[in-house]
Parts: sequence; structure tokens; C-alpha cells
Amino acid sequence: MTSTLLEADAPVPASPTRRAPVLLLVVLGVILALLAAGAIIGAVKLRDAERRDDARDAALGAARQEALNLTSIDGRDIDTDLSRVLNGATGAFAKDFSQRSKDLKTVLAENQVVAEGRVLDAALVRGDLDTATVLVVVDSNVKNKAAPAGRDNTYRMQLDLERHGSRWLTSALQFVG
Repeated sequence: MTSTLLEADAPVPASPTRRAPVLLLVVLGVILALLAAGAIIGAVKLRDAERRDDARDAALGAARQEALNLTSIDGRDIDTDLSRVLNGATGAFAKDFSQRSKDLKTVLAENQVVAEGRVLDAALVRGDLDTATVLVVVDSNVKNKAAPAGRDNTYRMQLDLERHGSRWLTSALQFVG
């Protein structure tokens, strides 16, 4: 009788048919977790790429506008034009342009300069969420006392930009060949 009691108390080994549903549920759970993780990672990467693209597009637009502001000047309304350039500037460029504005204002007014710029092309050299470098090509028709009919000039500029809040401002500008 003792041997019968021991056999009755012994655990019954699980049958293969009982293990299969549990194993299947575990495998399905792991697969679903991996798929969810992959979807989340993909969504985050897509969102980051869209943010970078938006930042680059905004920087490119700001550079185009600043180049246009610099090459579209009317000596009869110079204060407005110089303010527009300074409004799109920051850092060393803003400081330098501000310091030179008084002399520039005098020269432009005395020579009755009227310049109308037109952006021909612009390209992003590099950019991230907070900084960018843009090359811009601008044609500008410049009329003044010496050339009342106007003279066409082509300018190639490299603008370095920084993001300040939602605005992209020019921090450095150089004319390039």
C-alpha cells in the first residue's frame, strides 16, 4: 500500500499536448513584443528624420531670405532695409553689420543706390537641428548715380545660421568665388 500512495502523490509529467499551447503563447508574446519594439524604433527614427528635414528646409529658406535682404537695398528707404538685414542676423554677423550700417547708410543714400536681388539657387552644405551652412547665388541689378541704367552683379555667399527658438538667424556671412 505504501508504494501505491507514493505513486499517486508523484507529479504527473505534462503531456506534450499541454506544453504546446503554453510554448506557443510564449513564442507569440515574444514575437509581438519584438514587432512592437521595432515599430516604436521605426516611428522615432522617422520622426527624427522629419524634424531634421524640417530644420534644414527652414534654414535654407532663412538663408535665401537673408541673401535677398542683403542684395535688395533702396537708398531712399535704407533704414527699413538695414533693419530687415539685422532682424535676420545674430552673433558676430549682427555686431559687424550693425557697426558698418552707419557708413553703409551714408554711401548708399549719397549714391542713390537701388539694388534689386533675385536668388538664383541655394543649397544646404550641412545642417542639423540647430546649425546650418548654406550657399546662395544671387543676381542683383544695382542702379546708382554712376550707373542709372543699372548693372547686374552675381554674388555667391556662404551663410552660417543658428536656430534661435523657431527662427534661423545668420551668424556669419562670407562671399565665395
